[in-house]
Amino acid sequence: MRSLQFSVPTAGDASIDIQEDRLPGFYPYFHRHEEIQIMWIIRGAGTLAMEQHLIEFNAGDIFYLGANQSHVFKARFNEGEPHRVHAVSVFFDPFKKLAALFNLPELEPLKAFVLHTETGFKVAPALKKTVGAALHALKAQQGFERIFSFVRVLHYLREHQQQHIFLSGSKHRTASVSDSDRRILEAKEYIRKKFTNHTLCLQEIAAQANLTPQAFCRSFKKHTGTTYIECLNELRVQEACKLLAADRLNSISSVAYNSGFNSLTNFNRVFRALIGCPPKEYLKRYRSTTAVE
Repeated sequence: MRSLQFSVPTAGDASIDIQEDRLPGFYPYFHRHEEIQIMWIIRGAGTLAMEQHLIEFNAGDIFYLGANQSHVFKARFNEGEPHRVHAVSVFFDPFKKLAALFNLPELEPLKAFVLHTETGFKVAPALKKTVGAALHALKAQQGFERIFSFVRVLHYLREHQQQHIFLSGSKHRTASVSDSDRRILEAKEYIRKKFTNHTLCLQEIAAQANLTPQAFCRSFKKHTGTTYIECLNELRVQEACKLLAADRLNSISSVAYNSGFNSLTNFNRVFRALIGCPPKEYLKRYRSTTAVE
């Protein structure tokens, strides 16, 4: 499914654009835009298709969408309910109008947070009330007050980043700089480059970190919070979702093989464990969510 390049309506005298929508439904097209978007759903429920992910949402949920991440919100209405949605979105680009702000030494942690959250996340349920109230206040502000409040919102999101639901499926961890962490990060990057290779094995990956397989497994789990096989399976399933969404291959077995799986049975088992449904059902839901009615 190809996405449209969308131009966010902007005010020439504003560095941060805020849009409030009270409409019969959300923007219906699968689209992307250069700006990062923080979206607070005040009223409405349904499914968000974001890249290859399908995420259920309800009133009160808040999403952080990375720059140029293809997405569409599709509302679900119960019988007898008025078909209306209400949402507030904050759009910003840290590398254009806000570049000077994010280059301040005091805001280096916020800049790092923005750079490390390009895959997007759903704000933790325990934080929704506080963030929603802050976005409500931000909507009414102008000028430097809006800038100050915006920085506070980002600071709060960064301060509680371990609680958010990151859309890659992995827990977010701030990159470390120690030698042991760096070796594991390099090994993880090697997995990211080679995960579709059917011959990729533990011994090969461990060699990238100059560790024995046993020591590598212990260190990988300690530094990433997941096992290397869980990391490998997650990357392969994400690739499978992309291939299914692109609709370029004519069979589930082709998708499995091109994602790095040798066994269709294993692919179906791992896919269902990570996504929550079989590949065919995922594809059906994805097409339904991204289709324009």
